[in-house]
Amino acid sequence: MPAVSRPVPEDVAGTVLRVLAYVGALAVLAIAAAGFLRLGGAATDSSPRPAQARWVEIERPHPAFALALPELGGPPSRYAILRREGDDARKDVLSFGDAAGSGPYVMVEIYRPGAADERFLDAASEVAARILDFTVTDDVKAAGSIASKFGPLPLVDFAIAANGKERRCLGFARPFNDPAMEIAGWSCSAGAEVVNRATLACALDRLTLLSAGGDEKLAELFARAEIRRTFCGERDPLLAPTPERRQQAAAAPAAKPRPPLRLH
Repeated sequence: MPAVSRPVPEDVAGTVLRVLAYVGALAVLAIAAAGFLRLGGAATDSSPRPAQARWVEIERPHPAFALALPELGGPPSRYAILRREGDDARKDVLSFGDAAGSGPYVMVEIYRPGAADERFLDAASEVAARILDFTVTDDVKAAGSIASKFGPLPLVDFAIAANGKERRCLGFARPFNDPAMEIAGWSCSAGAEVVNRATLACALDRLTLLSAGGDEKLAELFARAEIRRTFCGERDPLLAPTPERRQQAAAAPAAKPRPPLRLH
């Protein structure tokens, strides 16, 4: 017998429609909840982070360190002392030349942290953090080490661009535990030529302490370093005399002329 179609009762049809409407409402609520959670997560991720402590440069600084670089030909030098707000960390920055100029450039930083539990990073990371404001054309990478009066000095190689001209640089970072401090910086050539490692070692050989400011451990560290000092250029003091040798030469009494020989 052929199937006979019968009309769906009105109460059944109404129930089906109500179920569909209910399911649709649940779907809408689920979509809205998912969107809310996404927005909430984004708001959490973009919540304000603690501001980085600000470094303040000290006016009319009294130098605690000295460095002479006669082989650079006398570029402008600068001494700056910076204090970090919050923990009073200190940076003594000695620079020679202009990082954005056309001649050689040298920067040496003596960093003393304010927090006793502060940890230093590897040389590549320490130098990379200090050149964020420069146009880096060749990334920082490990480049061995050199001997210095402060002990082995890890080196990194990189390049920066200034006024469209690339400059090759050699960076360094040497941390100390007692006292907690770090000597870091870099030397850049005037162009693409490789920085002379011996010249950099001699430059750090001349880094001397003028005043420890009552820090006995700092004074002891530099006193021990002076014992290992090689006095670069002592075979040719006119080419690259260290400050101590110049002072010794200036303090030496003038040679007295010999009396003329008398012939009998």
